[in-house]
Amino acid sequence: MIRSMYSGISGMKNFQTKLDVIGNNIANVNTYGFKKGRVTFKDMVSQTVSGASGPAQDIGGKNPVQVGLGSQLAAIDTIDTQGSMQSTGRDLDLGIQGDGYFVVAEGTPAGDTFFPTSTYYTRAGNMYLNTDGYLVTGSGHYVMALNPKNNTLQPVRLNGGNVDEVQSLSISEDGRISFIKKTGMTTAQKAQETAGKVAAAAKNLVENPTSQKYVDILDKLTNELEELTIQAEKEASLLAIEAASLQTEANESGDAKAIAAANDAVQKAASAVENAQNAINNFANLRQAVNEVYNAYQTYKGTPTQANEDVVVNAAKTALTNGNNMSSLTGITADDVTTTMDAIDYIQADKLGLEKEGELYTSQSSIALARFANPGGLEKVGENLYISSANTGEATYLTPAAVGAGKLVSGSLEMSNVDLSEEFTDMIVAQRGFQANTRIITTSDEILQELVNLKR
Repeated sequence: MIRSMYSGISGMKNFQTKLDVIGNNIANVNTYGFKKGRVTFKDMVSQTVSGASGPAQDIGGKNPVQVGLGSQLAAIDTIDTQGSMQSTGRDLDLGIQGDGYFVVAEGTPAGDTFFPTSTYYTRAGNMYLNTDGYLVTGSGHYVMALNPKNNTLQPVRLNGGNVDEVQSLSISEDGRISFIKKTGMTTAQKAQETAGKVAAAAKNLVENPTSQKYVDILDKLTNELEELTIQAEKEASLLAIEAASLQTEANESGDAKAIAAANDAVQKAASAVENAQNAINNFANLRQAVNEVYNAYQTYKGTPTQANEDVVVNAAKTALTNGNNMSSLTGITADDVTTTMDAIDYIQADKLGLEKEGELYTSQSSIALARFANPGGLEKVGENLYISSANTGEATYLTPAAVGAGKLVSGSLEMSNVDLSEEFTDMIVAQRGFQANTRIITTSDEILQELVNLKR
């Protein structure tokens, strides 16, 4: 009877643990990426009253006689089955459809090198960009990517940290990040736009030669165009210097692909400088024509005759012709500057681990997934994080959607795999099991009481 009481106590303890695990499961029913736990029991050592004996001459043998001494905890398993995907529409929310865990780390980025101090694994894919352009978890851990060049892990950093330039972000199922850069107008493009306005103002003056407003507008726009034309030439010259520097780096590296790209950038930059200088030289003709318009209009104001009005018209036509020429020349410069910048951006993108295709930039590295021989051996450390243990095996880092790895679903999060109906059923079973074990104790106590009362 004393043994039965202790057996009941062991059962109560075990069912209390089971209720603890069930409670934790239910508490995390809405925790993204949560994997539920399961409690299993095993019997404790049994006391052998008599051992087994084999068949003899007069007897056929008998089985052992044993009294069990209760139950004990066998394991608390982590059930890593797939959770349902919940659509969020947010690009940086990532769900894993299939096997694998996101790799996240604590550490210190230093230039192109990252020094991790701790590595963790998680299925929760609610990611964010910090002020330095790194992709991080809600708790601030760096999300790691797999570098295809050397198969090493490195933190995901968007566009070298220039997040303000990024627009139209998307993440593919293989974990590569694509985006389009925001691009403002170059100085050469502004010069082209202003040259067009100069031509338009000259045309308006041809049609309205007595208008003081159009004379003033033409003079003002011409002054603006002069400044922009000079700045456009400086812009092209700076691009030429940058292209020459990249060419030197490429020649030193000996990389044939880099050398070809740098040579292309140098040639395009030289063309941009040449055409920008042509625009500056041609501006003198426009300036002279605008000055003639101004002088002719001043004469007309003093003597408003038809002859003087015709002089204004003829001067305005000359300004219109020169304005159109400037629009053409600044347009050529703008195109050359744009193609030069594209060539340089192609080289710079490669340095940042990006592939450039037109306006689209795509990361060469993919967000990494880790797989384990025994994922059930991962140890929970809170904040939706796991660490490897002695029984998980070495982590294998894979690209999402590769053989054996799950694919990423952008704009979705993996929900908890907790099934409430199953948890409530297990709760009822645990509750009844706990009650039954209390009855063992109370019944044994009543029998002991009867034995005590025999002395009366």
